[in-house]
Amino acid sequence: MDNTYSHLLAAIELNDGGERVLKRARDLAKFFSARLSVVHAVEYLPMDAGESMIAAPVNLTEQMQQQAREQLNELCQRLDLPPEAAIVAPGGVVAEILRLSAELNIDLIVIGHQQRRGLAALFSHTDESVVHRAPCDVMVLNIPSAP
Repeated sequence: MDNTYSHLLAAIELNDGGERVLKRARDLAKFFSARLSVVHAVEYLPMDAGESMIAAPVNLTEQMQQQAREQLNELCQRLDLPPEAAIVAPGGVVAEILRLSAELNIDLIVIGHQQRRGLAALFSHTDESVVHRAPCDVMVLNIPSAP
Protein backbone atom coordinates (compact mmCIF):
# COMPACT_ATOMS: atom_id res chain seq x y z
CA MET A 1 0.00 0.00 0.00
CA ASP A 2 1.18 3.47 -0.89
CA ASN A 3 1.71 5.63 2.20
CA THR A 4 1.22 8.95 0.46
CA TYR A 5 -1.73 10.83 -0.94
CA SER A 6 -1.93 12.19 -4.47
CA HIS A 7 -5.27 14.04 -4.51
CA LEU A 8 -6.96 15.60 -1.49
CA LEU A 9 -10.48 16.99 -1.23
CA ALA A 10 -11.16 19.69 1.36
CA ALA A 11 -14.90 19.79 2.06
CA ILE A 12 -15.57 23.15 3.66
CA GLU A 13 -18.18 25.54 4.92
CA LEU A 14 -17.63 29.18 4.06
CA ASN A 15 -16.76 30.35 7.57
CA ASP A 16 -13.75 30.48 9.90
CA GLY A 17 -13.93 26.73 10.54
CA GLY A 18 -13.92 26.06 6.82
CA GLU A 19 -10.87 28.25 6.38
CA ARG A 20 -9.11 26.26 9.11
CA VAL A 21 -9.95 23.00 7.32
CA LEU A 22 -8.72 24.41 4.02
CA LYS A 23 -5.43 25.62 5.53
CA ARG A 24 -4.78 22.16 7.00
CA ALA A 25 -5.65 20.47 3.69
CA ARG A 26 -3.39 22.91 1.82
CA ASP A 27 -0.50 22.13 4.17
CA LEU A 28 -1.08 18.37 3.79
CA ALA A 29 -1.19 18.69 0.01
CA LYS A 30 2.15 20.52 0.09
CA PHE A 31 3.63 17.88 2.41
CA PHE A 32 2.56 15.03 0.12
CA SER A 33 3.17 17.00 -3.12
CA ALA A 34 -0.48 16.25 -3.87
CA ARG A 35 -3.18 17.96 -5.84
CA LEU A 36 -5.88 19.72 -3.80
CA SER A 37 -9.52 20.26 -4.72
CA VAL A 38 -11.90 22.27 -2.55
CA VAL A 39 -15.65 21.75 -2.42
CA HIS A 40 -18.45 23.72 -0.88
CA ALA A 41 -21.92 22.26 -1.36
CA VAL A 42 -24.92 24.54 -1.72
CA GLU A 43 -27.98 22.65 -0.58
CA TYR A 44 -31.36 23.43 -2.03
CA LEU A 45 -33.50 25.24 0.50
CA PRO A 46 -36.99 23.91 1.02
CA MET A 47 -39.50 26.68 1.48
CA ASP A 48 -42.61 26.46 3.59
CA ALA A 49 -45.74 26.92 1.51
CA GLY A 50 -48.36 26.36 4.15
CA GLU A 51 -48.89 22.64 4.56
CA SER A 52 -46.42 21.59 1.90
CA MET A 53 -42.73 22.14 1.29
CA ILE A 54 -41.52 23.41 -2.07
CA ALA A 55 -38.05 23.85 -3.51
CA ALA A 56 -36.49 27.31 -3.53
CA PRO A 57 -36.96 29.24 -6.77
CA VAL A 58 -34.25 28.53 -9.34
CA ASN A 59 -33.01 32.13 -9.32
CA LEU A 60 -32.54 32.03 -5.52
CA THR A 61 -30.56 28.81 -5.80
CA GLU A 62 -28.44 30.30 -8.59
CA GLN A 63 -27.83 33.41 -6.49
CA MET A 64 -26.71 31.26 -3.56
CA GLN A 65 -24.35 29.31 -5.84
CA GLN A 66 -22.89 32.50 -7.34
CA GLN A 67 -22.34 34.01 -3.90
CA ALA A 68 -20.66 30.79 -2.73
CA ARG A 69 -18.44 30.76 -5.86
CA GLU A 70 -17.31 34.32 -5.16
CA GLN A 71 -16.56 33.57 -1.50
CA LEU A 72 -14.76 30.31 -2.32
CA ASN A 73 -12.66 31.92 -5.07
CA GLU A 74 -11.72 34.74 -2.71
CA LEU A 75 -10.70 32.25 -0.02
CA CYS A 76 -8.64 30.21 -2.47
CA GLN A 77 -6.92 33.35 -3.74
CA ARG A 78 -6.12 34.43 -0.17
CA LEU A 79 -4.57 31.02 0.52
CA ASP A 80 -2.61 30.94 -2.77
CA LEU A 81 -4.66 28.12 -4.26
CA PRO A 82 -5.44 28.02 -7.98
CA PRO A 83 -9.01 28.99 -8.94
CA GLU A 84 -9.52 25.66 -10.72
CA ALA A 85 -9.21 23.93 -7.32
CA ALA A 86 -12.52 25.49 -6.20
CA ILE A 87 -15.78 23.60 -6.76
CA VAL A 88 -19.22 24.81 -5.78
CA ALA A 89 -21.53 21.81 -5.97
CA PRO A 90 -25.32 22.15 -5.89
CA GLY A 91 -26.90 19.39 -3.86
CA GLY A 92 -26.67 17.55 -0.58
CA VAL A 93 -23.39 18.00 1.25
CA VAL A 94 -22.65 14.31 1.89
CA ALA A 95 -23.79 13.21 -1.56
CA GLU A 96 -21.62 15.82 -3.29
CA ILE A 97 -18.54 15.00 -1.21
CA LEU A 98 -18.93 11.30 -1.99
CA ARG A 99 -19.67 11.92 -5.68
CA LEU A 100 -16.64 14.16 -6.11
CA SER A 101 -14.34 11.85 -4.17
CA ALA A 102 -15.16 9.04 -6.60
CA GLU A 103 -15.23 11.24 -9.72
CA LEU A 104 -11.89 12.94 -8.95
CA ASN A 105 -10.18 9.79 -7.64
CA ILE A 106 -9.62 11.40 -4.23
CA ASP A 107 -7.54 9.45 -1.73
CA LEU A 108 -8.00 11.73 1.30
CA ILE A 109 -11.00 13.85 2.29
CA VAL A 110 -10.35 16.59 4.86
CA ILE A 111 -13.47 17.77 6.67
CA GLY A 112 -14.27 19.64 9.87
CA HIS A 113 -16.38 18.64 12.84
CA GLN A 114 -17.93 21.15 15.19
CA GLN A 115 -19.74 20.05 18.32
CA ARG A 116 -23.38 21.08 17.98
CA ARG A 117 -25.99 21.49 20.67
CA GLY A 118 -29.76 21.40 20.79
CA LEU A 119 -31.69 20.77 17.59
CA ALA A 120 -28.59 21.31 15.45
CA ALA A 121 -27.06 18.20 17.04
CA LEU A 122 -29.96 16.11 15.70
CA PHE A 123 -29.47 17.19 12.10
CA SER A 124 -25.74 17.75 11.63
CA HIS A 125 -23.96 14.47 11.00
CA THR A 126 -22.13 15.28 7.78
CA ASP A 127 -18.71 14.26 9.05
CA GLU A 128 -19.96 10.92 10.41
CA SER A 129 -21.78 10.12 7.18
CA VAL A 130 -18.69 10.90 5.12
CA VAL A 131 -16.44 8.80 7.38
CA HIS A 132 -18.73 5.78 7.13
CA ARG A 133 -19.43 6.02 3.40
CA ALA A 134 -16.26 7.45 1.83
CA PRO A 135 -14.32 5.33 -0.66
CA CYS A 136 -11.04 6.68 0.76
CA ASP A 137 -9.36 7.92 3.94
CA VAL A 138 -11.01 10.79 5.81
CA MET A 139 -9.35 13.26 8.16
CA VAL A 140 -11.79 14.98 10.52
CA LEU A 141 -10.57 18.17 12.17
CA ASN A 142 -12.08 19.31 15.43
CA ILE A 143 -13.38 22.86 15.01
CA PRO A 144 -13.88 24.60 18.36
CA SER A 145 -17.37 25.99 18.93
CA ALA A 146 -17.73 29.74 19.21
CA PRO A 147 -18.21 30.83 22.83
